[in-house]
Amino acid sequence: MKLEIKNLTKKYGDNTALDNLTLTFEPGIYGILGENGAGKSTLMNLLTDNIKRDSGSILYDGKEILDMKGKYRELLGFMPQQQGFYENMTADSFLHYIAKLKGVDKKDIDKQISKLLSITNLEKVRHKKIKSFSGGMKQRVLLCQALLGSPKILILDEPTAGLDPKERIKIRNFISSISRNKIILLATHIVSDIESISDKIILLKKGKLIDVNSSYELIDDIKDKVKEYEVTEEELPQIQDKYKVSNIYTKNQKLIVRLVGDDLPSEGKSVTEHLTLEEVYLYYLAE
Repeated sequence: MKLEIKNLTKKYGDNTALDNLTLTFEPGIYGILGENGAGKSTLMNLLTDNIKRDSGSILYDGKEILDMKGKYRELLGFMPQQQGFYENMTADSFLHYIAKLKGVDKKDIDKQISKLLSITNLEKVRHKKIKSFSGGMKQRVLLCQALLGSPKILILDEPTAGLDPKERIKIRNFISSISRNKIILLATHIVSDIESISDKIILLKKGKLIDVNSSYELIDDIKDKVKEYEVTEEELPQIQDKYKVSNIYTKNQKLIVRLVGDDLPSEGKSVTEHLTLEEVYLYYLAE
């Protein structure tokens, strides 16, 4: 199973949301990192054929998805960042409705819905109306509908937004557990969510591909780009204005800042261990 993007471009007026993007996906989890406006949601909407591309191709096992039409959509599970609900429906009735739209086998619908509601901790409220749910609970309903039908390609836009740490870990572990025979694309602003489970990380900036690699290799590439300095409280505001600061902490009653970048002051202590994907994000993507 292979999903290929070749020279994909999408413009909105004078703004180029995706610029000649080429990527190949095989079974596994791909985390997508980028600031707002980097092209993450545009990429997902193109992969789900929700918007028209300006140029380029998207191939599934060598076939153009536009030619596959309904057969391609049967392979998809999509969780958008925001979606309108039928607020007067219960979670159970909404998921039954989506399952029927997806063509899930009738004899499997109840079993699938019960399993997904249990995993997302919604079993006890399955018969309550969605309008009574919190934002995080609605996010979990969206994740459930994306997973109905056991799709081969799962596209998740901010799947853990609004969830508490315990719920995030549970959802994250579940996504990891089902990734063996699926292509999963996961976009989020919560860097730790994709650092721990992604096989590869895609870095997007202003519609362009900056890099794609494992989190370990991306972190290894910036080992000489991170330093720590002892500063005073009076110096701190100026340093924050001038440099990318990944961490500020106190040690032995001294204020320490960790900076990321190419042009750092010569003094200071180089940091080569315990780096995170957040430092990678700051180095490549943050303005």
